[in-house]
Amino acid sequence: MDIGVINQHITDYIQDKDIFLVESKITPGKVLVSVDKTSGITIDECAALSRHLYQSLESTGIFEKHELEVGSPGMDQPLKVFKQYLKRIGKNVKVITTEGQHYRGVLQNATEEKIEIVQPPKGAKKGKEKPEPVHTVIPMEQIKETKLDLNFK
Repeated sequence: MDIGVINQHITDYIQDKDIFLVESKITPGKVLVSVDKTSGITIDECAALSRHLYQSLESTGIFEKHELEVGSPGMDQPLKVFKQYLKRIGKNVKVITTEGQHYRGVLQNATEEKIEIVQPPKGAKKGKEKPEPVHTVIPMEQIKETKLDLNFK
């Protein structure tokens, strides 16, 4: 079974919904589908997509050797598609560039070409003006990984 066929069935199902595909892959024994929604996807929406895929693809025989798993990406998973960046605007993120630079800050803006994060200012020295936050623009093609910065302090 080709992943393109599975993706086409997913695309057909979600085209009139606010749901977007994050990732799909076939591993030994499993078909894994990760979907999300701007307002947050529900278990019922994942279950409905799972039923649709099972009914649509059952005749191919793929489910004789593969289990179907439909879910949302975990909060600890890297962002993989542009719509995930849009959903995370205003949230703290950690970014690693392809050159190995690390950035932490609030995701201020995202386009398909670049993201902007605002890093908190470094500590102020006595008697000096409070430093300004640092605005950093990172081109998408230079991003190796972006994750939510989950700080539970």
